[in-house]
Amino acid sequence: MIVEFSIKNFRSISDIQTVSFVATNLKSSKENEFVDLNNIVSDNGMRLLKTIGVYGANASGKSNMIKALEFFCEAISDLPSPESRLSKLAQPFLYQKDSVDTESFFQIVLIIEDKKYRYGFTVKKNLEAINNPNVSREIITSEWLFGPKNANQGKYFSRKNLEVEKVSLPGSENIAPLEYEHTLFLTHAASYNKDICAKVRQAISGYITSKFSARGDFYRFHSIRHIGNSELKPRFLEFLQSFGLNYSDIYYKKDEDDSSSNRFPLEKLFLSKSAYYDEGINVTLNMQEHESDGTKKLFDIAGLLLHVFSIKFSGLIILDEVDSNFHPSLLIRLIGLFNDPEVNKSNAQLLFTSHDTNLMNPSLMRRDQFYFTEKEQNEETKLYSLAELKGIRNDADFAKQYLAGFYGGVPILSEFLNDKNLDNGGTLGS
Repeated sequence: MIVEFSIKNFRSISDIQTVSFVATNLKSSKENEFVDLNNIVSDNGMRLLKTIGVYGANASGKSNMIKALEFFCEAISDLPSPESRLSKLAQPFLYQKDSVDTESFFQIVLIIEDKKYRYGFTVKKNLEAINNPNVSREIITSEWLFGPKNANQGKYFSRKNLEVEKVSLPGSENIAPLEYEHTLFLTHAASYNKDICAKVRQAISGYITSKFSARGDFYRFHSIRHIGNSELKPRFLEFLQSFGLNYSDIYYKKDEDDSSSNRFPLEKLFLSKSAYYDEGINVTLNMQEHESDGTKKLFDIAGLLLHVFSIKFSGLIILDEVDSNFHPSLLIRLIGLFNDPEVNKSNAQLLFTSHDTNLMNPSLMRRDQFYFTEKEQNEETKLYSLAELKGIRNDADFAKQYLAGFYGGVPILSEFLNDKNLDNGGTLGS
C-alpha cells in the first residue's frame, strides 16, 4: 500500500508537497463510527486510508499532482534505454530564476510484504544536450532507496549522477555500472538484483494508474477479458447492474482481421437489453452509437475495479476528474465500493480529483481523506488536508463550508459586468 508521495519543483508545484494516506488520530462522530472502521486498514502497524479526494479551483494544480505520480510510475516501469524518456518529469516550476537548470524531486513511501520502503530521485534537463545530441537530454542527479534493516530503515543505495554507493545492497557486486545518466539505477539493478530492487520496482510499476482524461480505453482490456470469460461475465454484469445498467448480455465482436493490439474499439461492443415491461422484447445496442459517455466510462473502469478488488496485493487507481460524465449517486457508490471491506478485499487504494461536493460528506469520508490545492500569488500550488485546518467539527457539513470558502481551494471570482465593460461593449456594438 502507498503511505505517501512527495513532489517538488514540478509544473505548478514549487516547494515540496506531500499527499499522505496515513490516517490521523481524529475520530468520526458517533453516528459515523462505521466510516473509521471501513475507510482505514492496518498495514505494518500503520493505519492507512483507502481513498483520498483532492479538490481545488480550476488551474490550481490538482492534475499536476496526479501527473507527477503517473509519470513517476511510468518512468520506473520503462526498461533501460539509450534514449531518455524522462522529459515528462523534467518540467520544473517556471516562476523562478534559471528554472531550466533546476532539479525536480519525486519520492514514494510504500509497504511491500509488510515492510516499508522509501524510494525517490531527482531529475533535471541536461543543458549540454542543446549543443550535443549524443548526450542524455535529461539526467538523474540523485537517487536513493531505503528499507527495513533490523529495527530501523537503512540505506540500500544512494546515487549522485553516475556514481552509486551500493555496498549495503545485497548482490551489488553483480550489478554492472550505469551507462547512461538518464537511466534509473532501480530499473537497471532490477535486471541483476531479483530481491530488493526488483521487488520495489515491481510494486511501483504494478500500481495501476488510470488515464481516463487522456485515453479512456487504456484499461478497457480488463472489461473485455471479463465479458469474454463465461465464469467472469455474470459477476461483471451484476456489477454494472448495481450502477443501474441492466444488460442481459455484453459481447465483443472481433473481426478476423483484427490486430493483436490491446485497443478495443467501442463500436465493436454490443449490449443486449430487455424491455422492463416485457422481457420478450430484447434489443441490441452498440456501445459507441447508442450509449452515453458516462456508460462508456463505467464500462472501461468496471473490469479494472473487479480486478483490483480481487488481486492478492493492494493496488492503486488514480482517477483525474472522477466526476466527469458520472452522476453524483454513481460517484458515491464508486467511493463506497473502495471503502467497503466486503467488496474491496485487497484493500486497493483510490486517489481522485473532483469538483463534486456531494462526496464531501462525513458519512462517506473522513476529514483526513480530503485534500485541497490552492494557487499562491507567485503561481505555486499548495496542497493541504482538511484535517490540518483547526476548528472543523468531524460531523460538519463539509460541502457547505467548502463552497462558502472556509477551507480555501475555491476560485477567486471577480465581477465582469461592470459599467466599464458595459460601456466598451456598447461602443463595440455601435
